[in-house]
Amino acid sequence: MDPKVALILFLFVPLAIFLAIFIPVSIVRKIYSDFVLKHSVAIKTLKEINKHYKFADVKSQTIMHRYDNRNYYETISTKDYLTYQLVFIQKSVFEKLNDAESNKRKFEKYKEEINEKCKLNSFDTESLPKNLNRLKRFEKKLFIKTTQNPTIEFFIHVRLILTKINDQYIASKEKIYDAKTIRSLIGRVNNKIGNRYQDREIWDAISRVERERVSNKLRFRVYNRDHNRCVKCGSRRNLEIDHIIPISKGGKTVYSNLQTLCHRCNAIKGSTIE
Repeated sequence: MDPKVALILFLFVPLAIFLAIFIPVSIVRKIYSDFVLKHSVAIKTLKEINKHYKFADVKSQTIMHRYDNRNYYETISTKDYLTYQLVFIQKSVFEKLNDAESNKRKFEKYKEEINEKCKLNSFDTESLPKNLNRLKRFEKKLFIKTTQNPTIEFFIHVRLILTKINDQYIASKEKIYDAKTIRSLIGRVNNKIGNRYQDREIWDAISRVERERVSNKLRFRVYNRDHNRCVKCGSRRNLEIDHIIPISKGGKTVYSNLQTLCHRCNAIKGSTIE
């Protein structure tokens, strides 16, 4: 046999077999789907019910942070980092928690109404397709597809990643926190007088995360800016990164609030603001 003819047969025959199977199956699916959508009493009723139920669009949240310092990575827990972030994002998180709870309450009523009013295998015509089992399968599948499935639980996924200074991945740790835990942490974060947190565990977690946000990259930037010298005495030994406005006074781990001090000058400064 001519090689070209053999190649054509090799390519054409499987394609012809595929089309011979696929096209009839697709036609049957369309016939049954169209019939169900047009004549299923349950799906028509469900569509009317759907018009009266609008659910909030709630998406669970992922919080991620990279550490290029192993000691910091091992010191900070996912709970510590979530606690720290809730200081800043609690308003949006609280709204999502409330939306999810509202969805859950409405969804219970929604399901009750569906169970009460929607009965499968009922059609508004007596001229049914021959294969009744196939008809039932298509109706059930399309009924499930038409049913709304809102988010009724909100979660926060915290993922901490350890990398090398060049961002090469080394390890990670992660945990998912449910609504009950998140609400509890928000309440504890807000339990403060002025800027003073009444829950020592919460304050320690926030301070720990803030202090250890000094990445190696940021550390080297500060050292380079300060010419690798203590900005107080000029020493090049036992250099440390100091928060100009201490964390205990509301200082943040940002480039402009960091300076290079030797261990001695840092100990003398302590938590004062100079």
